[in-house]
Amino acid sequence: MVDDPAKYQAYGCTVVVGWGERPEPKRVKAAHAQGVRLYSGSVGFVTESTQVIDFSPEFLDADCRNFAGQTFVVPWLWAQKYKGQPAWWPCTNSPLYRQYLESRLKETMKADVDGLHIDDYRGSSGPVTWLSGGFCRHCMAGFREYLASHVPKERLAALGISDLASFDYRQFLLNRGVKPEEYHDRRPELPLAAEFYDFEVKANTEFVRQYRQRAETLRGKPLALAVNSGLEDPQALAIAAEVSYFCCEVEHAAAAGRLPLHPLYIYKMAAGLGRPMAPTAYGQDWAHVKQHRLPCLVRAWIAQSYAFGQNFMPPHHEWCYTQEKGTHYYDGPTEEYAWLYQFVHAQARLLDGYEAVAPIALVYDNAARRKGRGDIEPIATALAGRNLPFSVVIAGDDWLPYRLDARELSKFQAVIVAKAPAMDGTQKALLDQLSAEGRLVVWPDDKLLTQLVPPPLVIEGTDQVLAVPRAIPSDEASPLVIHLLNRQYDARHDTLVPQKDFVVRLRPELLGSRSIAKAILHEPKNDARPLIVTSSDGVIAIEVPRLDLWGLLELTR
Repeated sequence: MVDDPAKYQAYGCTVVVGWGERPEPKRVKAAHAQGVRLYSGSVGFVTESTQVIDFSPEFLDADCRNFAGQTFVVPWLWAQKYKGQPAWWPCTNSPLYRQYLESRLKETMKADVDGLHIDDYRGSSGPVTWLSGGFCRHCMAGFREYLASHVPKERLAALGISDLASFDYRQFLLNRGVKPEEYHDRRPELPLAAEFYDFEVKANTEFVRQYRQRAETLRGKPLALAVNSGLEDPQALAIAAEVSYFCCEVEHAAAAGRLPLHPLYIYKMAAGLGRPMAPTAYGQDWAHVKQHRLPCLVRAWIAQSYAFGQNFMPPHHEWCYTQEKGTHYYDGPTEEYAWLYQFVHAQARLLDGYEAVAPIALVYDNAARRKGRGDIEPIATALAGRNLPFSVVIAGDDWLPYRLDARELSKFQAVIVAKAPAMDGTQKALLDQLSAEGRLVVWPDDKLLTQLVPPPLVIEGTDQVLAVPRAIPSDEASPLVIHLLNRQYDARHDTLVPQKDFVVRLRPELLGSRSIAKAILHEPKNDARPLIVTSSDGVIAIEVPRLDLWGLLELTR
């Protein structure tokens, strides 16, 4: 998370995101000379409020207000103080804060960077549902403009709003008897609450879009944009179409003492959005790893990320957080991790350009998620736990400009949806057509799913191996690669229990037109090993004598 040229060669670094750092031209030039292809400067939309103190004596006008009309502290920066002021949550709708962010952008672009990273990009839209935020005078003015263009006058009149020029949403709610101490609990049911949230999210997305355009104007060339967004909710997804890739934190539940499946759901979502990821773990995860010294656990996180087509950040100077200690850092020992990244570089031909091989589509419905239903994470983790290969396809809405596509859906043997979809009529009609064809599975109709897709990949001899098939689309001359992940983690000793003498069986449907006769297992720290391959009735069986951490099973003619 912090640029360190001494680590470039050890990790084979090609992308640098100086998360929280101010890049220097000499440093960027030196990084390029060492093989770095993409160097991104970083700006924090939420974490830089104390720096506004030196920017303007009116610094409090750059900060959010909650429903009580008060400024409030960024919760994870509770220990930060500057000139007697805490880290107030800043408002990205404030003209003053935007002036400050413009100054930061000018400074960053002077360093000749190749990309821009925005930390906590949600800005003032972030605390709306969490900390009752969004009630500064600038947000109130912006909401007036939103109402004028988005809500019919008849509806406003029915709410007693006749003069938008003087309308103040906070005062409107106070006049209706809403008390500050009860606003948070009552918010979802209050008049215009959905519109207010919609305004904040769309205003923030538009500001990020403009910020990137301004960066490219200043730099004089197109720039890669990354944001810290974990893709776990509709608000986090609203920025997807604007970014080049996600460079973000993903919860790994380190304290649970087992390997989590949650990250693979996030990785699948990113793939469905057509955006790569450079993930890291949560600050709480890194604090646990640092306290208990768990490098094997982290290596399993890294392997899982690459197996699902993503790019886990090298564990160097990772942000740690606990309520007791606040901010601190984990400087992962290079010798514990660099060899795993070198393995990734060595096997680039089996990783670059590869995508999931999946006979099953899982539909993510953004409109349903905004209504509190349609959670597909449990479905995704259940499918992965059964080694059923799947891809996520996106049914978007006015926040998320992605739509289901009939040609894409035609590629799948089965399409799974959660109950009670809420997508628009055009996308719903595609589901109706799939239902008429008998290919739509409303979860958890396991009987129909099995009829449509008999398990295409089965592992016999262990239930502790996750298998992920990947291939280069439309290139059946390239190898089929099955990523094998050992999931039997021993938390007491921070080790993975080797998996021995198991068999991977592949049905013909997974192979396409490939004729598999040769299997080679590539593992970190081990020489490539040919494996025994047999075939019976079109089913391919590969015998795996041992798996330690992660293996790439290369299958060819």
